[in-house]
Amino acid sequence: ATTIASHGLASLAPRMHMRRLLSLAIPSPPAPRLLSTRVTRSGRFLSSVNAQAASPSSAASFPRHPKQLTVALQRARTTEEVLTLHARYGRAFNQVNLAACWSRLGRIGRAEPDFEEQLAELRLQTLESVGEWGDHGLSNLVHALAKLRLSGAEWQPLWLAAERTALAQVSSFEAQATSNTAWSYAKARRRAPELFDAIAAAAPARLRAMSPQALSNTAWAYATARHPAPALLEAIAVEAAPRLGEFNTQALSNTAWAYASAGHAAPRLFDALAAEATRRLPDFSPQGVANIAWAFATARHPARPLFDAIAREAPARLSSFREQHLSNLAWSFAIAPTSAVSTAPALFDAIAAAAVPRLGEFTPQGLTNLAWAYAEVAHPAPELYEAIGHRIGTAPERHPTSC
Repeated sequence: ATTIASHGLASLAPRMHMRRLLSLAIPSPPAPRLLSTRVTRSGRFLSSVNAQAASPSSAASFPRHPKQLTVALQRARTTEEVLTLHARYGRAFNQVNLAACWSRLGRIGRAEPDFEEQLAELRLQTLESVGEWGDHGLSNLVHALAKLRLSGAEWQPLWLAAERTALAQVSSFEAQATSNTAWSYAKARRRAPELFDAIAAAAPARLRAMSPQALSNTAWAYATARHPAPALLEAIAVEAAPRLGEFNTQALSNTAWAYASAGHAAPRLFDALAAEATRRLPDFSPQGVANIAWAFATARHPARPLFDAIAREAPARLSSFREQHLSNLAWSFAIAPTSAVSTAPALFDAIAAAAVPRLGEFTPQGLTNLAWAYAEVAHPAPELYEAIGHRIGTAPERHPTSC
């Protein structure tokens, strides 16, 4: 009996040691006390949880480990995992934990139909403390709200509170937070003129520290928000032009799109963009090709080598172009200055061949823009004209939107 008992105690020792190690990684207080429980539309239980542990000793021990909790949030793979951590430990979350929670949710993306309902407790807790957050947490928060498309009436107080807090601090924001905040308010279509003015005043001093993506995103934000900021756009153009080799192809096309959309003349930047885009055109996505052509045509900036390269490169890839890409590409070649493009007959032949079997998928605006482009360059495409004639009977307009 003694031998059996001793053997049993010995076999328990490794498991006890493992439990001790696990308890040091992320403390696990007893099950939290529920404040309320309701059922979402999908039938799942959604609990608003008081994460204060039943045991005073364990409740006191948990807040000493916010870094481990941030690591756990960063490793969460699903929305459910993130919200489970918040349900268990939410009362112990500090600002860094809340910001990490939002950042992770933004990376994971929207999930279920009742997604916004599941965020109710997190939204309310964030609203209580966001007035004290710093630039990193604020920019992560609004970035997540924008990516998750959280803009309904219940989210307005949080957006406004974040805006007020950012306004008070934006003069001391770091470069990445400055860019992310502008991008987020533009992406969410939030009207925030005071904040955009404050960012425009503060950002030029931080441009040297911005990454290529941040420079592109900042220009994109002001063009998308349609918020005038000529001094900022000029400063970005000066900073970006010699660094375009560091930009990825999407950043190149987005930068060109931003300046064309904003109507901001930046000839040196466009010259540099044309040279870089021509060199790297095979790496551009279909949308990138269409957008870069649209930007140069809209800006009326001559770029003959770029348009010639597009005319050579694009025909073999048109099967992967969406309908709007085809329409905008044709429009761009038709509207560009005559000195900037050749007639590109092979390209127009290829666009017509790609468009005819897909005309049912074009929007009415896309069809009118396509028809106008072919009429403008007087390119013979009888099958295309006949197919379009079955679809529309109005005169085409000549102002497409970008991709």
